[in-house]
Amino acid sequence: MRARPGGGALVALALGLALAAPAPAAAQNRVRGEVFVVLAKETPGTVDARLEGMAALRRPPFDSFRSMELLQRQPVQLTAGDNRDLQLPNGRTLRIRLQRVMPDGRFRVEVSIKRPTRPDYLPLLQVMASPGDPFFVVGQAHDGGTLVIGIRLTR
Repeated sequence: MRARPGGGALVALALGLALAAPAPAAAQNRVRGEVFVVLAKETPGTVDARLEGMAALRRPPFDSFRSMELLQRQPVQLTAGDNRDLQLPNGRTLRIRLQRVMPDGRFRVEVSIKRPTRPDYLPLLQVMASPGDPFFVVGQAHDGGTLVIGIRLTR
């Protein structure tokens, strides 16, 4: 078999075009992020140093808490349409579902919290989140304080 002149250039061109093509829709709907669970109390105490960079936790309504301890920090990967379940320290289950990545880069997300043997605590919360900006689910009593659940998503 004889090689055609310029055949290597055609292969290189085809490979270059394949690499430059837009990512498949599934890859475009994959998102990385993290979930962090904080035990916040109104009693005097310290704020966990790992939370210092989170300006939102120093503003209302969170500024009424006088101590904060980071209980969990977990990376997550979400794919549009799939559920991601995480166990919370109080025995409940946090469910996160990426609905879609919007054309402007924001994320449409559903969050719910399930009790093991009772009706849902938080049946469904829908959020439009900007990349890198955390959003919070707050209000569950735990260990003499309140759980503050933060979710931050990025590409």
